[in-house]
Amino acid sequence: MSDTSSRVETLSDRHPDAERVGSHLVIDKTDWVPGQNPDPHRGHPEQTEYLEHFYRCTLCGVEVLQKRDLPETCEEVNR
Repeated sequence: MSDTSSRVETLSDRHPDAERVGSHLVIDKTDWVPGQNPDPHRGHPEQTEYLEHFYRCTLCGVEVLQKRDLPETCEEVNR
């Protein structure tokens, strides 16, 4: 078994809800982001942070708002 395969299995164990998207192993994340919400209907003038939902590859660390925005290849897999 290659090092990459064993690493994917280990990460899959740590993130059982991870989804394979191409060569990426993606999890859903929600995190507080500093600043005002970019959607004016969801923010208020005194707002200093807001919740943002995004996707993160557990292999290469890339974070995107939409799964379709993931790069074609996962840099960690190609190392």
